[in-house]
Amino acid sequence: MSILFVLMFAAVAAQENPILLASKDFLNDVIAEGKHLTMHYVIHNIGTEVANDVVVDDTAGFPSGEFEVVSGALSATFDSIPAGANVSHAVVLNPLTSGMHNFVPAVVKYKNPTGDELVTFSSFLDNNPILSTTEYNRKHSPHLVDWLIFVGLCTPVLLIPFLMWHSSHSKYESLAAKAKKA
Repeated sequence: MSILFVLMFAAVAAQENPILLASKDFLNDVIAEGKHLTMHYVIHNIGTEVANDVVVDDTAGFPSGEFEVVSGALSATFDSIPAGANVSHAVVLNPLTSGMHNFVPAVVKYKNPTGDELVTFSSFLDNNPILSTTEYNRKHSPHLVDWLIFVGLCTPVLLIPFLMWHSSHSKYESLAAKAKKA
């Protein structure tokens, strides 16, 4: 009986801590070298207590040799996140290299009301391709030169038969007009 009481007390005590859920996602449809990449972090406190001194750190996921920070920071600090609330953070990066990149989870450290430090991780994005500039341009450019060449090649194919028809049509129309007058 006392073991059951201790287990129930431990379960209730565990639920009185802040519980942070962190998600990490990129807002871009395509990730390409030299194009801005926007990372978005959302931290939800689903616990019953306030989370204090919350630090989101994603510096390990974006080495300075592979990414350049354009706007924002890879580390964010929030004084507190009340129970049931959420906060968000965004950073804009510029990928410097192409190829597969492993987007590792961000580390979220925070303290409960008693001062104990807790750690959680954001969602995992797995390996994602970063397209090279030439591959990105090939897939996403309007291909204006290709369309101009296509129109230039189609014009004679359509124009020559039309001019031949127009010439013979005019010739027969003029003969029909002369026949009506006579």
